[in-house]
Parts: sequence; C-alpha cells; structure tokens
Amino acid sequence: MNTPTQQVSLSELAHFLPRQLEATREADTHTYTLYGGSAGPGKSYWLRWYPIRKMMQWGQQYGLTGIHGALFSKDYTTLKDRQMSKMEIEFPRWLGEVKNTKTDGIGFHLHPSYGGHVLLLRNLDDPSKYLSSEFAIIAQEEVTENEEETFHRLRGRLRWTGIPDPKWIGATNPGGVGHGWVKKFWIDREFPEEMKELANDFVYVKALPSDNPYLAASYMATLNTLPEKLRKAYRDGNWDVFEGQYFTEWDREKHVVAPFPIPLTWKKFRSIDPSGRDGITSCHWYALDPDGRAWVYREYYYGVGVTGADGKRIEVGRDYDEHAKAIRRLSEDENGVSEDYAWTTIDTAAFAKAGFSETAAEIFERHGVTGLIPSAKERVVGWNAVHYYLRWQLSTLPLLRIFSNCVNMIRTIPLLQHDPIHPEDVDSRGEDHAADELRYIVRTFREQKASRPLSKVERKMAELNAREDQFDYSYSR
Repeated sequence: MNTPTQQVSLSELAHFLPRQLEATREADTHTYTLYGGSAGPGKSYWLRWYPIRKMMQWGQQYGLTGIHGALFSKDYTTLKDRQMSKMEIEFPRWLGEVKNTKTDGIGFHLHPSYGGHVLLLRNLDDPSKYLSSEFAIIAQEEVTENEEETFHRLRGRLRWTGIPDPKWIGATNPGGVGHGWVKKFWIDREFPEEMKELANDFVYVKALPSDNPYLAASYMATLNTLPEKLRKAYRDGNWDVFEGQYFTEWDREKHVVAPFPIPLTWKKFRSIDPSGRDGITSCHWYALDPDGRAWVYREYYYGVGVTGADGKRIEVGRDYDEHAKAIRRLSEDENGVSEDYAWTTIDTAAFAKAGFSETAAEIFERHGVTGLIPSAKERVVGWNAVHYYLRWQLSTLPLLRIFSNCVNMIRTIPLLQHDPIHPEDVDSRGEDHAADELRYIVRTFREQKASRPLSKVERKMAELNAREDQFDYSYSR
C-alpha cells in the first residue's frame, strides 16, 4: 500500500506543464474555467487530472470521503478514445482503477486510502439524464460540440454536501455548433442580465501548441501547413475563424459600417424570417444604392433567450400579430408615416395555413406589414447569393454593408457552420434567422439598383418636401 492521501503531491501524480499549472490556479479560484483554444497543448490531459487532484484536496480540507465528480464527452466512443484509454495508462493502479459498478456505473474509483472519491465517466447524448445528479466537479471536453442549454443543465448539477465551492472546468477548440455561446461567455465576456453577477466566476486560459514540449515536430508542421482559416484556429487559437465556418468571407472591418441617413432615391426593402411565440423572428431593412450595393440599416430581432437592447434576456415570446405591430412601428417615422418599400420578402412557409384559419402572412398584412412576397425555396442557391454579396477583395468592397446597429445579424452570420451531412448547406441547428432572411432578399435583388442621383434643384425640392433643413447624401464606400 502506498502512503496516505495527504502525502501524495500533485507534481508526483500529474507533472503539469506551466500552462496547465496556470489553468489549475485559475480553476482553484474561479467556478467556470475554460482551458484551451488551440490543438495540442494537453487539454484532455489536464481535464482528467485536475478533478482527481481537486477531489483529493477537498477530501483533506473538509474531511470528506466518496466525493463524486464527472467527466463528460459528447458520446461513449469519444469518451473511450479520449479519456478511458488514457486513464488506464496514466493513472497508477495504487491510486485507483477504472471500473463499472452497479451503483455508479463507469468511473475512475480512487483507492479508499486516497479518499474513495469517484470521477464518473459520462456522455452527453441526452443531458436530461442527469437532472437528479449531483457533482462536486464537472469536467466537460470539447465544449463547443454542445449547445448552450447543455452547459446550463450541467452547471445546475454542481452541488455536493460539505463543499462550498464546486467547480466546472472545460476544454475546447474554436468551432462547432457551440462556438457562438462559448465565445460570448469566455472570450467576449458578454452575459445576459441574469448571469452578469457571475461574470467574475468565468475565466479563460489560452493554451497554444507551443506550450506542450512533448508535441511531435511533425504535428507542429501539420498545423503550420493548414489552410489559413484552420491554421489561425488550431495553431493560434483565433476565435474569429474556425473549422466548419460557412461564411469565410466575413470580415467585420469590411462588412460593418456606422449608420448614416439613407438617401431618398435609394430603393428600400424588408425581409422577414417569422416565428411564433416559441422561436425568434428576424426582420431587417435594406436599401440599394446606385451601384447595386445593399445596405442593411435597421433590425428587429425578438425571441425567448435573445438579449434585448436593454441588456436583459427576453423571457416572454410574441405571437405573429405582436411581431407585425412591432415591425410596422419601426417602419414609420415620428408622424406615423411608413417608409416606401419596393417589396418585403418573407419565408414561403408563412403562406401555408397549416390547419389554421389565417396564414402568418395574412396576419402580418392585416397588421400593417404589407407588400409581402414569398421567399425562394432553393436554400443552396440562396446561400450562393449571400456568398456573392459578402465577397470582397483588397481593392473592392463587398456588395453587402451592414449598419453597426444591426447587432444580431453581425453576431450570428460569422458563427454559422456547414451542415455535417450536406456541407453545401448551413447547419440549421445554429442561429440562422438573420441569415435566412438575408438569403430571402438577396435572391430578389438581381439587377435592382437605386434611381439616378437627384439634380441640385430636385434635391432641394426633396429637402423642402421632407421639411428638413439639411440632408447628408454622402456615404462611406
């Protein structure tokens, strides 16, 4: 038998590298620690060793035995390949062993001499299975492979009698269906109103391949020769680019501009991706300039879970008539006069009755959102059109420019992924509402352009008719 628990040091067990030690210090003082951001720094190694170290520490500090933690992977195959097979090699038999018991299932069971703690090994094929579970520590690998709801379900299981500071730790690379919410919390540090008081509990420890001296030179050579987008994500840990990104043309400096008054001669349009009470409705306002460039100048984006303009998370949904009224109000000036729109595209599904007496399109029309035309159905053709409008070169600006007040379109478009089964399509599990209605409208533009610029006399008359003292017709190109 080996020495008692308190005489087994972390250095004897894990041999953490400097960056892993940094992650350890941060995890000791924060509740939610994300480690990684690139390929190869030893994320999975730290993810399985830190919980063992922490449970042994808690056992000594609070006089506890049998503490339970859990290490989660997306499925059993991943769990076995990434973790279980490594544990059987790395963890000494005198410390404990991986076994399957009737009470706890599969887990690494520490020897009673070291507290008898258990690191359960679990998969996330159905996170609802753990609603009644309790864990002192949760380790979650490749966090971006999961939806945000999975994270909230897991952190809701963080409790253990006698331990006042339970922990969640995670490791991941940029990319995946969860890229957006992970970047929002740990990189951008943007939290909904109900989570703002937890902001100081979140910490990100960036790790790079160069932090791991045991990494093979051939692997570094592979990272160095990847295409630019993948190289920036996997080698440099860049969260603005990632594997699977659908709109690789996106560049905030090229596509986002400060708002300016839309000239009177520019044709205006709206596009709507509607949803009822349980979803998100997205509407944007568009204008075409004389060169055929599209400017997105206004946004309506509403649904449960969305952060509103006041910084609070929206908890109550709206029905079609409420969405329509809100869009109509945004389309009017202070005197209640609506802008003139060439047309408004809306999802073709809005014209189906689907067993109801009135279609969504009819409800929108009845409440003042008129001039509706159905969107084109061909998704891939539509995405090709979006690619065309986003495309730019060093000497040529894109055909799509977005006002900075359209925050949700700016936020969601660069986060969209390729569909894993149909890579030519967007993965609809992502937040694609703004992109969908962008797809609807650009299919209709074709050769549409604004009218010729007004002469000085015509401009003066327009100014007088609009009762404006001065109007700035300039815009940034």
